[in-house]
Amino acid sequence: MLHSVIPIEFIYGEQSTEDQVVNYVYQGLLMEVKPLTTGKALIVRLINPPLDCYLDYRYAPGSTIPFQQ
Repeated sequence: MLHSVIPIEFIYGEQSTEDQVVNYVYQGLLMEVKPLTTGKALIVRLINPPLDCYLDYRYAPGSTIPFQQ
């Protein structure tokens, strides 16, 4: 829940093309990632993983993983 005086359109505005995120399955986990030019991807968020994955630093938002399209 978000309580703010800022209109919701500014908070959840459309993403620009350079902030493009895609759903990606890595080691059996569905996650939202931002592809990088180096053949890796930046983890944005995990989508419905087992609960112990939230404690694993390898899957923390901001971590990089190998990425193949």
